[in-house]
Amino acid sequence: MFRASCGIHLHFAHHVRGHRGPCISLHGHTWRFDVMLEAEELCKEGFVIDFDRVHDELLTPCFALLDHSLALGEASYAETRDDLARLGTTLVASRRETLGNLGSAPPVHEGELFGARNERPGGIKIAVFPFTPTSERLAKWLYEAAQRSFGDGRVRVKRARIYESLHPSESFADYEG
Repeated sequence: MFRASCGIHLHFAHHVRGHRGPCISLHGHTWRFDVMLEAEELCKEGFVIDFDRVHDELLTPCFALLDHSLALGEASYAETRDDLARLGTTLVASRRETLGNLGSAPPVHEGELFGARNERPGGIKIAVFPFTPTSERLAKWLYEAAQRSFGDGRVRVKRARIYESLHPSESFADYEG
């Protein structure tokens, strides 16, 4: 069995709805999204899958959706949308002090990405998921996204891994179908 793994680092914050501990607060991580693909036989070019394809079709869109965003589940976003718009307007207005204007909006992923989307309340970047974005749920989401993109009979998704922290120790969640 041949296996190939690709990953990308992202910086984003999240909120774990209903958490009994500190993750109820907005907090950020340096994340790593990693997907492992496998095949019994290589393609004619000698790959399980071309890494460029994995980056172009999956990891780069994930980066556009999530990097420097706040990831929320749909329920939390619906309840806080107006508050986030007020907060975003205030935060973005601080650019006038340093830039003299409001600057440009952060880059986002246009449209839906495997059930998730970007919103811009008050000009800040929010990634909205149909679930509370824990590492475990994000791992399943990444796995299913990879399966839809690359699972073709020859290539199979072996695993999706979400690293929630890398230093000083690694913490990650895996999903395997």
